[in-house]
Amino acid sequence: MSRVETHHGDLDDFYERDRCRSLIQTLTYSVDDSRHGRPNPSKIPFVGDVRNNLASYKSSVLWYVRFRDTERSGPTATSIELGSQDVRVAPRGREKPDPKRTRQLAARTLADFDLDGRSAFEALIELSRYGSVAQAVASLTLFSHPVTVHQADGKAIFRSIRDQRRVGERAEIDGCPVLLDDNKSPTDAFLWANGLSRRGRDVQFNHVYAASRDPDSYTSLANICMTPAFIAKLTDTSAAVRALLRFRSFQLYGWTPKDIEPPARPDEYESLEWAAPLPAVPDLRATIERAMATKPKDRTVKAASELGWLFGAPDSPQQRPVP
Repeated sequence: MSRVETHHGDLDDFYERDRCRSLIQTLTYSVDDSRHGRPNPSKIPFVGDVRNNLASYKSSVLWYVRFRDTERSGPTATSIELGSQDVRVAPRGREKPDPKRTRQLAARTLADFDLDGRSAFEALIELSRYGSVAQAVASLTLFSHPVTVHQADGKAIFRSIRDQRRVGERAEIDGCPVLLDDNKSPTDAFLWANGLSRRGRDVQFNHVYAASRDPDSYTSLANICMTPAFIAKLTDTSAAVRALLRFRSFQLYGWTPKDIEPPARPDEYESLEWAAPLPAVPDLRATIERAMATKPKDRTVKAASELGWLFGAPDSPQQRPVP
């Protein structure tokens, strides 16, 4: 829609004038127009098929009009029909509409969002059942159960840190040997501790605190959560999402990395409905040992045998595969 406004003027003015009817008429290019090769009736320059291009711009304006109509309709949810789609718009109360936000919600292509992927994602989430990114994060993030985590006393499961250029090698941190790894050992820690045999499709395991060079935090269950891949990026790029996850971890486990102050409660935290943690694991050590016993050649298992892990010293009987 930015190109429409650039060449034709502010959509808010068109809406207040005639609900954009005159603009929509300008962007209308019929089959007959195409058959007779009539020129582009709009002020928008483009290369390619006139009818297809104008149909895209017209569709964006139609979405904008429908959302402005919805903003005026009051708190009752409204069904917006567009072609074969039926979009259910949540009530927004009687507050004054934010024209910029309305345009974002009405946008349909990445170009309409000025090539801003975050804005596109936020608009999609706002139109979903979650209503906000914060609620989507709360609903779709999984943490280990406090009963499971407390058996580790906040400590790391495996001795590893991140160094993606030297994955599989050994190093020393403060005189202690560690595995140089990617995200495999934290992922293994989460899956094996929770008795999960598979990771699921398009999910990712994220650190609540980056702490990628801290072996005491890198595979700590209190520092790992599971999200859909489409939310995972926000755990790195969004300060607001990081704040929510850190307070959630602190609320569940009372844990922070060493020398880190307890996080502040985010303002919106109490209004969110969080997903329940995964089921409690009554015997954390036995659960992880069973998983390790089936993977004797696994990189994480071999490093645990060599370097030790939470419940076993290097090459100790506890470390040997369980029959």
